[in-house]
Amino acid sequence: MSRTSIYTAALAALALIGNAPAMAQDTEASADGPGFTIAAHHVGISVPDLDASIEWYHRMLGFELVRKMSKPEDPEMDFALITNGSFNIELFAVVEDRPMPDYRFDPTADLYVHGVKHLAFEVDDAVAAAEELAAKGATVLLGPVVTERTTYVFIADNAGNPFELIEFKE
Repeated sequence: MSRTSIYTAALAALALIGNAPAMAQDTEASADGPGFTIAAHHVGISVPDLDASIEWYHRMLGFELVRKMSKPEDPEMDFALITNGSFNIELFAVVEDRPMPDYRFDPTADLYVHGVKHLAFEVDDAVAAAEELAAKGATVLLGPVVTERTTYVFIADNAGNPFELIEFKE
């Protein structure tokens, strides 16, 4: 089976859960789960040029800058919090960082390495959203892929980090 086929199969399997409601979390401690609730707050993305990435996420996806900060040592870096609705991204640029390895630019090849692979944004129309981003200069990495329950497209940000646009069908 090709890497693209494996990747498509993995995403199709994930799509089986579709937009099913999250399971209710009990706020009391239990033997098989935490005694607290969680909610998504942000994802952190390392980028080579902080200002260019702030501008890219604003122009392409409508994220607004909340604040920029600097950390002077160990490691020296600048970082920013950007937001769109209830979703936040922490962008950070580390002085003397290393570039992203080539395999990370291919969402299919990256499946063979442990770790977080991408973030996903739910959209009403994945094809239209991808076409709009491509017209603005974004790179389409994969798709659109149409399954029974979803349509998804992988896009690269200005630093090459992959993210998914996913549309759930009723």
